[in-house]
Amino acid sequence: MNDVDVLRLLDAIQIFERKLNLALMYYGLRLPQYRVLDILDKVGKITVSDLSRKLDVTRATMSVLVTKMQKAGLVSYLDNKMDKRSFYIRLTEAGQLRLRSAEQAFQVMQKRMCESLPEATIAALNAFALGVRQDAFY
Repeated sequence: MNDVDVLRLLDAIQIFERKLNLALMYYGLRLPQYRVLDILDKVGKITVSDLSRKLDVTRATMSVLVTKMQKAGLVSYLDNKMDKRSFYIRLTEAGQLRLRSAEQAFQVMQKRMCESLPEATIAALNAFALGVRQDAFY
């Protein structure tokens, strides 16, 4: 049985992430912002706490990110009628337009990566990613 060269895998991920961030910068976004916009596009509205859990970052980190995105006009706040202590975040029209533009860059990067890999490798990476999100290592 062969072991995964974890350090080389991490290096490859970092290179891909840098290239993706560079591509997204042309649309005024970084990867964390893109991920927030993508989630909001799918779910409609979400609390900061739920968003931080979904992206596996602290609530404080997510609050700072969301505040910056709100000031940039990408997201807006919506009262939470069930819990007056919290609020929902939702995508603004400007955020949706930025996401649509950035999705093209994201898809180009994804396509380039997938074209260079055999199907079996892609299937293994997808299975690995699914296992990681389900805390398979713990």
